[in-house]
Amino acid sequence: MDGQGLRVALNEESVHLAADGKMIVGGPLGATHITRIATFPVGFVLVLFTLFVVLNLINSKEGRAIKAARDNRIAAESVGINVMTFKMKAFVVSAFLAGMAGALYGLNYSSVMATKFNFNTSINILVFVVLGGMGNILGSVISATVLYILPEAMRSLQDYRMILYAVVLILVMLITWSPKFKEAQSVFTDKVKNTLLKKLFRKKEVGGNG
Repeated sequence: MDGQGLRVALNEESVHLAADGKMIVGGPLGATHITRIATFPVGFVLVLFTLFVVLNLINSKEGRAIKAARDNRIAAESVGINVMTFKMKAFVVSAFLAGMAGALYGLNYSSVMATKFNFNTSINILVFVVLGGMGNILGSVISATVLYILPEAMRSLQDYRMILYAVVLILVMLITWSPKFKEAQSVFTDKVKNTLLKKLFRKKEVGGNG
C-alpha cells in the first residue's frame, strides 16, 4: 500500500512500492506488526452481542421461517416461504458474526498467518456445535468453554494430552447422544422450569394479597 493505492500481487518481485509504501500481507509470512488490542472484556461483550442477536432471531418471525426451511424445504415452500431468501439471510447473519469473531481473533496476535486457520480449527468448531447439540445455544456455549479449557488443563501431560482429549470427546458424545441421558435431561429441565414457575406465581399471589 502506498500513495497510489492498494495493490495485490502473487509474488513479491512484481510489487514496486513507493518510498513510503507499506507491505500489509507478506505472502506466507502473513499479516505482521499487528497491534494486540483484543481483551477478555471485548470478547465477553462480543459473546453477549452474538447471543442477543441469535436468540432474538430464533424467536422472531424470520427465525421461525429459517427453521422451517431447515427442517422441511417442501413444506416451507408450500406455505409461501422463499427458502433461498431465508437461507441467504441466515448465511449473512452467521458470516457477520463469524467475521467479528475472526477480527477479534486476529487482533489477539502480533501476526496472523494462514496456518492458524487449518483443518483442525474447523474440526474444533464443528465439535463445539455437535457436542453442545444442534440448535442448542446454551449447550454450544458450555461445550465450547469446556473443550477450550480441557486441553489447557491437561497440558502438563504432554504426549498423552491429545489422546486423553480424544477419549473424553468420545465419552461425552456417547453420553450426550444417549436416549437415557436425553430423557433424564428433559426431566431435569422440566423440574427446574416448574420450580421457577411455582416461585414466580407465589410471589405474584403474595404481591396481589398485599
